[in-house]
Amino acid sequence: MREFLILFHGDLFTIERLEGVRATRRIEDGEKERFQFLVPVPGLFHFLMACADAVWRVWISPTESRTDDNSLYTHVGITRPGETGKITSKPGYRRTLEVIQLDIQASMLNCWSIVAKEANPAWINLEEFGKAEPAWEEIVRLSEIIVQRLAARTEALSDSRRKKPEERDQVFENQCIRNRDELLFLETYHAMNAGDIGRVEATFLSWIYIFRATGKHKYSSHLLKIAHDLRHVYPQEVARIIRMNWLVNPTGRPHAFRGVDWLVERNNLYTKVIYGGHGSNRTLARILEESILIEIFRESHLAVELGFHLKHRTVHHSPPDMDRTLKKLLNHFTTSKPHEFEAGRSADYKAPDTLAIGMGLMEEIVLKAVASGQSMDVDSSGGDSLMDVDEPETSTVLEPADLL
Repeated sequence: MREFLILFHGDLFTIERLEGVRATRRIEDGEKERFQFLVPVPGLFHFLMACADAVWRVWISPTESRTDDNSLYTHVGITRPGETGKITSKPGYRRTLEVIQLDIQASMLNCWSIVAKEANPAWINLEEFGKAEPAWEEIVRLSEIIVQRLAARTEALSDSRRKKPEERDQVFENQCIRNRDELLFLETYHAMNAGDIGRVEATFLSWIYIFRATGKHKYSSHLLKIAHDLRHVYPQEVARIIRMNWLVNPTGRPHAFRGVDWLVERNNLYTKVIYGGHGSNRTLARILEESILIEIFRESHLAVELGFHLKHRTVHHSPPDMDRTLKKLLNHFTTSKPHEFEAGRSADYKAPDTLAIGMGLMEEIVLKAVASGQSMDVDSSGGDSLMDVDEPETSTVLEPADLL
């Protein structure tokens, strides 16, 4: 084992257990005895769940955030009227993901209709805009306007919030911040599905700040550590191996990449839940005995589906048609006009700029450590560092449906 490295993928709890074992064996003589051949790699599926949980903590969890006419909670009442209670308690990753996706889709459609009409009065709606078949350069130009004007930037937001109340539009400010947070989540989600690990890694810094601001300190610290190790600790060859094996594509289809920890959770689902037995047959000995057969069970299931022409009628379902729901939400955007600045408009909830707050918290840690002469090493194996945070950690609940 002295000549090889083993990538050890896992969730936050697993990585902490490995680091704890290393800490207890740091005085051993050999690399093998110190478990240095194990390279901990945080699972990206659990990282994405933490991202969804961070968005939920900012935009749904606070009670005061639910009373505004343009709040995300209000939008959930429009798109999923029977699930407003679930979304405020333990919504689960899949439900939170769908809420974010639908909200940002309607928001961006509203942004495009506004920007397109400003660029050409003849484009009175998106249908006319589509019929005109604008050049790709024009589409890129308009998309940049949307990002610059309707997605919050910390500097511009700070300047706006220093103005007098009658000169501000708090509804517009909140919407710009939510656009930024949801677009960041969507960028991370699509980059992971596409297998573009460079794009995924490019979002790490923003999530480090957001995790710190929303109380997810351990996720912030572990994400900071892996980003630091990839750039400054691991040799280039090792860093490249980690990046190239951080995501897997079990089916081989485009945009079907998943985190290695997702694959582990999927195998656990088949082993313990789907093929784990029922009643008196559900015993630990039986689960262990049949665990090596789960792929055979799965292939037999698929053979029955194909043999009886049951494809897409059992496990895999066609995506739902969300056109009517999307139109309802888009009509609400058109009525409430959150993307059109109106001076003096107020909101019950002043959304926090989590990027600015996270930057401030990280800066406080650095200044405190420098003032006290402590080490700024991000290694969590011991000593005072950016990784030493003992605050409790929670995340969005993982449900079996999240893996199917």
